Amino acid sequence: MTYRYQSAIRLGEVVLNVHDLEKQTIFYRDFIGFKVLNQTSDQVHLGISGSDEVLMRLVKTDLPAQDNYGLYHTAILVPDRPSLGAALKHLLTNGVPLTGGADHGYSEAIYLDDIEGNGIEIYRDKPVSEWDIREDGRIIGVTEEMDADGVLAESLVQENFALSEGTIVGHVHLSVKNALVSSKLYQRVFDLGDKMTIPSASWIASGNYHHQLAFNQWAGPNLAKRGEKLPGLNHLTIFVSDEIFFKASLKKAELYGLTILEKSENSFLMEDSDGIRTKVTLEK
Repeated sequence: MTYRYQSAIRLGEVVLNVHDLEKQTIFYRDFIGFKVLNQTSDQVHLGISGSDEVLMRLVKTDLPAQDNYGLYHTAILVPDRPSLGAALKHLLTNGVPLTGGADHGYSEAIYLDDIEGNGIEIYRDKPVSEWDIREDGRIIGVTEEMDADGVLAESLVQENFALSEGTIVGHVHLSVKNALVSSKLYQRVFDLGDKMTIPSASWIASGNYHHQLAFNQWAGPNLAKRGEKLPGLNHLTIFVSDEIFFKASLKKAELYGLTILEKSENSFLMEDSDGIRTKVTLEK
């Protein structure tokens, strides 16, 4: 089985360590539009109506924040432009600060941070016919001004805002010491294609998507390695549906020097040299 865009992988939950679990839960529920699927005293599972799949999980930590490698942003993919318009309208109406908005050629995206500085992108993909797809499979993105008025004009009319059914984690963008080194490593482990690379950043994906993972070194080469319980990214999740592919990914992760922290018949948790953790799960 392959996933959308003839991909061998799909992204699952992104897990964040947060210092103030209550305030972060309110932010992701009331402003981003997630539904609380399950909640305990030390963690919250977030998803959308009509599905029991966890898209994000917030885990309480008492450790203080520090500058380190990890998450640049979690990219939440909504199914269409009216859904993006509804999200933008809701954020603006509630005075949530935005850090940017852009037309990337293959998508339209809005950017913001949560209350502890974790980056968030909310975006919609344009029709594939509008993507700049090259003969070698690269998919070239641009950064131009988003037509915010046009997005708002198509906004869904909702009495109570929530992320639309069909919303998923579209991609995860990581902050690393060396973007090209990290990109090559993940390409090798998961057989991903280089969709676009510049000297300081790289966008990669399986199949015909524009990117499922991205890496940049814009924070510089001197940040600390991530610690397991530091605020910020705990781990991201990659699902695969082919057992041979799963076993091959584990062998390559070991071969290329990734640390395997946990391993079972259907999953493994790996850590790279920046301390970024990825859980890989075989979806049967």
